[in-house]
Amino acid sequence: MVDDISNQKKLDKIILDFKKANYQKVIDDLCELKKKTNHFLISWYLGHAYFRIHNYSKALESIKKSIELKQPDILNLSFLAEIYLQINEYSEATKIFNRILKIDSKNINSFFNLAKINLQLGNIEEAKKLYKEILELEPLNFSVWYELIKIDKKYLTKDLIVDSKKIISHENKVDLNFIYSKLILAENGKNLKNFEDEINNLMLAHNHFFEIKKKAAAEELNYYSNLLPAFIEKVKNSEFNPDSTIRPIFIMGLPRSGTTLIENIITSSKNEILSGGETEILSKVFFSKKIIYNYKSKELLSNFSFNKKDFEELQSAIISQYQEINLNIVDNIFTDKSLENLLYYDLIEKIFPNAKFVYCKRNNLANFIGILKVFLPNLLWSHSIDNIIVMMNLYNDKINKLLLKKKKNFKIIELENFSNNPSELSKDLFNFLEMRWDEKILDTFHNKEKLIKTVSNLQVRSSIKKHDLSYIKNYTPFLQEFKLNRLV
Repeated sequence: MVDDISNQKKLDKIILDFKKANYQKVIDDLCELKKKTNHFLISWYLGHAYFRIHNYSKALESIKKSIELKQPDILNLSFLAEIYLQINEYSEATKIFNRILKIDSKNINSFFNLAKINLQLGNIEEAKKLYKEILELEPLNFSVWYELIKIDKKYLTKDLIVDSKKIISHENKVDLNFIYSKLILAENGKNLKNFEDEINNLMLAHNHFFEIKKKAAAEELNYYSNLLPAFIEKVKNSEFNPDSTIRPIFIMGLPRSGTTLIENIITSSKNEILSGGETEILSKVFFSKKIIYNYKSKELLSNFSFNKKDFEELQSAIISQYQEINLNIVDNIFTDKSLENLLYYDLIEKIFPNAKFVYCKRNNLANFIGILKVFLPNLLWSHSIDNIIVMMNLYNDKINKLLLKKKKNFKIIELENFSNNPSELSKDLFNFLEMRWDEKILDTFHNKEKLIKTVSNLQVRSSIKKHDLSYIKNYTPFLQEFKLNRLV
């Protein structure tokens, strides 16, 4: 409790606004309340509110203050570590998760995060060791078993299959154990070449998750397929010519289209390119600044006036957001491989006139199957067949329009062609980027110590393999009901 009744009532009201996601109002009100009382809960909620609008530096400052006023505990230390993960301070996050384990030697969240960090850094054996620590405490944690299976198929045992088949769905909640049990059974179907069983289990996993997230998924799809395109149409007709020397390389594409591979090759060159990964900077700024608000609306609602001042403020906000994740974009060439950047293309081109755009394209059916085979909890549209088709068509339509315009700053990399002839096509890519190419790049790009945060983490740590599309015929008989002829 806050030390004064009136202040406690104010805090209670602010907490209600926090639950309604009115984060900027929460921040303003908490800053006022902080002048009257210095209770740790004020800094705690400030930290969480700043975090929700992706102001990680302020979130870090606030949660540190909250810990100072109270004392370190598992809850506030875990949140502090999460902030460090967001700003790519992995060593600091690691220290804190280890600190938590000294307080609670059975803390599953810390074990899982430490395993994830090691996996993303390429420390595979350490990651396996940490996953096994979790299984000592929770033998039927199927999300952990699934991670181990992705590392080594030897963990896909008969006993695990039997246990996975016993899990029953709890319809009224997000049951991750059920979802991962079905993903494990899908892996077993693939290994046995029982492709129908693989598809059926994948669909059970996706459908369960999608049903629980249906409301948020509808808003996400409306944003990308309706509201954002309406906003971008207005951007096209606006005059804004900034004086910018920033040189970003935007690597774009659908999930499972080779973006991680291409970014790794580019950033492994001798040109000292900073690797941004999937920053989601544009989407974060649009959300935090409420540039488009009310994602449920069929009509575009925005306070953005499309004048010079608005564009300058947006440009400044985007640069600041990159700095929030410790990416010095002002003095360096850098990559950003946020998949959705294609849908922001016309805006990015205005804000960063020196940008280069590389789009990774894959065979439609291969890409569809690839999306279906992974579980991407933060990409809600990827859990619905209809939504996957809508988004794939949205991307394909945008690409076709850009090709008609013959943009000089835009290049397509076709994954199948690239994997069959990486030397010639990587040389061509580097020529487009005006970068120095070295044939050794193809031998060194899968540096095992490089940070890779995507689901392609393990895949891109090996040499490039040719893409043979013959496997598609194994799946097409079981995909006919989804009417994939809707893909353009």
